[in-house]
Amino acid sequence: FTIIILVVCTATLIASIGINGWRVESFSSNPMLGPSAETLTRMGAKVSRLIVIQGEWFRLFSPMILHAGLIHYLLNMLALWFIGSAVEQNHGFVAAAIIFIIPAAGGTIFSAIFLPEYISVGASGGIFGLIGACFADIVINWRLLFSKQVNSDDSGTTCRHIIVVVWLIVDIIINCVIGLTPYVDNFTHMGGMLYGFLCGLSTMERLSSDFFGIPTNLVTRLRNVLCRFMGLILSVVLIMVTTALLVESDGMTSPCPNCRYASCVKFPPWNADDNKWWYCDDCTTVTASLPTSESTGFIESITLTCPDGALEFIDLSDEEITDREFLSRQLPNYCREYCSNLFK
Repeated sequence: FTIIILVVCTATLIASIGINGWRVESFSSNPMLGPSAETLTRMGAKVSRLIVIQGEWFRLFSPMILHAGLIHYLLNMLALWFIGSAVEQNHGFVAAAIIFIIPAAGGTIFSAIFLPEYISVGASGGIFGLIGACFADIVINWRLLFSKQVNSDDSGTTCRHIIVVVWLIVDIIINCVIGLTPYVDNFTHMGGMLYGFLCGLSTMERLSSDFFGIPTNLVTRLRNVLCRFMGLILSVVLIMVTTALLVESDGMTSPCPNCRYASCVKFPPWNADDNKWWYCDDCTTVTASLPTSESTGFIESITLTCPDGALEFIDLSDEEITDREFLSRQLPNYCREYCSNLFK
C-alpha cells in the first residue's frame, strides 16, 4: 500500500507542475515550491465551497494524493516511507490502508468545516493517521513495550522504544509548522491523528501479555475488547457527524473564525503589515465601488464592503488617483486599515 501511495503522489506532483506550465510559483506565492492555487484546485484540492455548493465530494479524497510543492512532497513521502512501511510490515496491507484513508478523509472534513476559506492538499492527514495509530499501538502495548520483566535481557530495547516516540513527536512538530503555510493546514493534521488513533485501537495487533508471562485479569480483557470495537465505531460516527455538519454549512463561513490561526500566521514577520506574502484574514474577498469625478477625472473616494458586510467610506480626494487596477489591488490593504472586522 505504501508503495502505491508513493507512486500515485509522485505522478500527481509531476502532473500538477506540468499543468502549471512546467514551472513553480514564486516563494512568496507558494513557499512549498509548487504550482498555483488555480492548478491545485483543478487537480482536486479541498475547496469547501465547491464541495458543499457544487457537490464535488471527491475533493474529500483527492487531496490525500496531492501536494503543494516539492518541499511538501519530499517531507511527506519521507515520513510515509518510514512510518507507513513499518505499519504495513507489522500489521498488513488492509490495516495500513484503513489507517491511511479514513484519517485522510476525516481530516479533510475537519478542514472543510473549520477552514472553508482556504484550499489545502497533502497526504499529511493520512500520515498523521499512521502516527496516531502508532500512538494507539504504544498505548495498547504499553505494559509490554516498557516492561522491565519483558525487556530485562536487553536494556537497549526500552531506549529504542523511547527514541521511536521522540521521533514521532518531532515529525508532528515539523508538520504542524509546515501547516502554518498556504495550501497545508493543521486541521487536516490533527483530525487525521485523531482518526488514526481511533482506527489504530481497532486495527493494530495486540501482543499477548500471557505469552510474556504477564498475567491479565478479566477487566483487562474486557477493556481490550471494548477498545477494539469502539475505536472503529467512533471513527465512523465522527465522520457521519462531521459530514452532516459540512452538508448543513454554506461552504464559506467557519463556525470558529479565529481557529484559522491554528493553521496560519502572517509571513514574513520582518515585512511591514501591508507587504506580507500571505495573511490570515478575509480581506482578499472585499469589493468596492470606485466612482470617478466627472470634473477632475480622479477617483475621489472608495465605498468599501468589508468581509462582514459593513460599508466603509474612504476619502481619496487629496491623492489624485486615476488607476483603477492599482486601487483594486490595494483593496485588501484598505480593508486591513479601515474595517473593524476582517472576517466573514
